[in-house]
Amino acid sequence: MFKKITAALAVAGAVLLGLAAPASAGIEANPDCQNDNGFQTVVTTGPIKSISTGDRIGTIYLCREGSLYFAFALYEQTFVTNQTAQVWLQRFDNGNWVGEVNCDTEPGGNQHIEKGQRRCWTPNLNGDAARYTFRALSEKYIGNNLIANGATATRR
Repeated sequence: MFKKITAALAVAGAVLLGLAAPASAGIEANPDCQNDNGFQTVVTTGPIKSISTGDRIGTIYLCREGSLYFAFALYEQTFVTNQTAQVWLQRFDNGNWVGEVNCDTEPGGNQHIEKGQRRCWTPNLNGDAARYTFRALSEKYIGNNLIANGATATRR
């Protein structure tokens, strides 16, 4: 009887560990679409590429949290002195541009990317109406010189 209970507990423990490990590992390994409320749904992505070499240096994301949309950028390397980047979320109404927010827009943005950082997100924009579509874009600078950019396709 003792062996059966021990075996059952061992199997239950292994199952619990197997279920818990991927969830915590997924959060640590998945920085996509982060905002103040945690990790959200990826709608679409696009590469951020160096203008001089064409190499991919980051990813721009169009993200969704329920019916709210936001833009998120994740650069591969931490920024050094004089490097900055901005991210914009553009909203279109029946295909016509109607406005945008960026990482510096308050409340909700977490400020542009600068030395020691590599990600930022915009505030949310409401996407309840089916006529709204969105596009995310990012630009990276050294001083006033544009060195990289990228954008997602326009999506709902």
